[in-house]
Amino acid sequence: MASDSSDRDSVAWLAAATGDDPADVAADLEKGARRRVFVVDELLDAGFRDGELQELVIRLTGLDSGQARDLIRAREALLEPSPAPVPRRDRRLAENEVRFRQANEERVRAQTGESLPEWFEILCECADRDCRQPLTIAAAEYAWLRERRSCFAVLPGHEAPAVEDVVERFPGYVIVEKHVETRLELEDVDPK
Repeated sequence: MASDSSDRDSVAWLAAATGDDPADVAADLEKGARRRVFVVDELLDAGFRDGELQELVIRLTGLDSGQARDLIRAREALLEPSPAPVPRRDRRLAENEVRFRQANEERVRAQTGESLPEWFEILCECADRDCRQPLTIAAAEYAWLRERRSCFAVLPGHEAPAVEDVVERFPGYVIVEKHVETRLELEDVDPK
């Protein structure tokens, strides 16, 4: 219960300090907590452990070492033993990103009809199946991206470094390219 009281105090303090609505502050804090859990889960799925895992969690989430250690322990306790976690995980990540790509293709057709505007909105194509955040992309960049099955447009901070590299940065989004091993999974999932 003390944690709930502490959380409410933090939300009230942040809302007062920023002038934002307390409900918006609470929602932003919850989204940040979910993002940190996603990062830890992805790193664990990729096989990172011990000091290397903690270092990556600290760098990617902004948590201090004690908070990172506590979050890692909590997430490790939920791990299910799996004989081959990396291929299963890579396939799931690829499937998530392909689903977002397909949704974006339908969205672009609905937005544009016959003519393609200079800029339009698509959904982030990150591996987080719960992400539904929009980004604005240039039509030329979108067309280039669609020709490259191993590349996806994601919001900054939504990269999954265990399976992809950032190949280009733009204001408001980045282009990631899957690692060679993961590209094979993409061919199974999206055989265009």
